[in-house]
Amino acid sequence: MRILAYCCERFAESTRQAAGVKPITCPPVDCASFDLRQLEGQDFIWFDLHGEPGAAWWLGDDGSVAMTAAQLREVDLGGAIVFAVNCYLADDNSPMLDALLEAGARYVVGGSGRNWGGERTLMGAGLLGMRFRQLLEREWDPMVGLAVAKQWLMLSAAADQVMGKGRKTLAAKDALEFRAFYRHGV
Repeated sequence: MRILAYCCERFAESTRQAAGVKPITCPPVDCASFDLRQLEGQDFIWFDLHGEPGAAWWLGDDGSVAMTAAQLREVDLGGAIVFAVNCYLADDNSPMLDALLEAGARYVVGGSGRNWGGERTLMGAGLLGMRFRQLLEREWDPMVGLAVAKQWLMLSAAADQVMGKGRKTLAAKDALEFRAFYRHGV
């Protein structure tokens, strides 16, 4: 499976663990230097950048623009599956979600509001996405894979709660709200 990951610099380690590849990071890469053609021909694309409510861009750690909706619309994602830890991706008004679908993503998995995936160790959305990717690599149907990944995360969150790991439990509850989006009529 061909995988590309693009994330904030401080999320590089957790993204590497979750996506299974060395990520491109912002900084030093930003919207001016990111070669969007790298997104084409991928089977699975992982994003962990900063999102804002209703924004038509994602940011890196230093506040630089990592990618815009206009840039995404110029790419042919060719049916890739996208997993985005980015905050606010699944909000009702999400130009970035719309752009991913318009660019040809087969499925986009993400959550609304703030999302947590961890920086050095995986938690919440990072764990969900890692398990989802692993199931896709085994050629599971994406919707079944997402459901199974959520079941696994739910069991993991229950164990964390028993062990008193409150922050991880809250992150898992947030990730369990992640949904898959697809372009209607395709």
